[in-house]
Amino acid sequence: MKSLICGVFTLLLCMSSVHASTPAKFIVDTGPFGVHSWFLKGIKDGAFSKRGLDIEFVGKGPGSIKTGLALATGRADIGYHDYSGVVLVNSKSTDPKVLTILVVDDKAQNGVIALKSSGIKTFDDLNGRKLGSHPTSFIVKTLPIVTQSKWIAVTMQMPARSPALVSGHVDAITAFTTTSIFNLEKSGVGIDKLNIIKFSDHFPMAVSRVITVNANWAEKNPHAVKVLREVSRQLLNDFIKNPAASVSALEGPIVSTDKKVNTEIRRAQYSIDELVNTPFVKKNGISNPSAVGPRLSEFTTLLVEKMNLPTRHPDNKYFDLGK
Repeated sequence: MKSLICGVFTLLLCMSSVHASTPAKFIVDTGPFGVHSWFLKGIKDGAFSKRGLDIEFVGKGPGSIKTGLALATGRADIGYHDYSGVVLVNSKSTDPKVLTILVVDDKAQNGVIALKSSGIKTFDDLNGRKLGSHPTSFIVKTLPIVTQSKWIAVTMQMPARSPALVSGHVDAITAFTTTSIFNLEKSGVGIDKLNIIKFSDHFPMAVSRVITVNANWAEKNPHAVKVLREVSRQLLNDFIKNPAASVSALEGPIVSTDKKVNTEIRRAQYSIDELVNTPFVKKNGISNPSAVGPRLSEFTTLLVEKMNLPTRHPDNKYFDLGK
């Protein structure tokens, strides 16, 4: 009888551990837009919770640096933002806490957008021209890596940049391509009228958005990190095949009309074609550690050195892409 009771008790313990759920707070850099929809769909459909990861969406940074700071301070456990923000936050800390576990955008999407009529075609053409941005923007912080131009800084938040460019208040704006191209479209300026100057044209090793975790949370929940990585990779594969299905998971004013839904589907498709499903990814797979790991290491060193950041920590303080 005693052995039977012990056996039942052990079984109950095992069952409780199987069904135990790990809570996590999730934050994005902006939006959320169609480019974020695949992850939100996973939350909504229970793809994570079915495997014991209970994710709560708690909002946006806003921006990659603030998203990184939210991760670093423990205000969020999981993030979706630009890798440059990871490097900026970690390299200024003696105890880095933001860890990349999956690369989403295989190419950097940050850069500068100008009207073709401005004559601005390269980063060097910014010299003496008015550039709309925000002084804390990591895009501004990374521009000295690609140009020695001395532009005239015009401080403005993201929503004001596209109207300022269209009106001629500024000559160019810093931009995430997946955001600004479609904002400009709403203002009546199509992509055919834009010069899009990309960071990735200069540094092909650069990536953009990644999935990150708080390092303390990851250390306490290694199985949850494994689940997060595996489910995210599958959701991203599904997103590549059918972005419209993922966009259906978005809620709120961004998708409040059919026209807005269509915009987000197109934004998602643009992201897939330009950033996510690149020739490199088609050859090596999504976030293949042995393939993209060396690129992340090189990109990290570039950012730390060119931006004069205090510390270049070992690679494992910036990313762990699994096996």
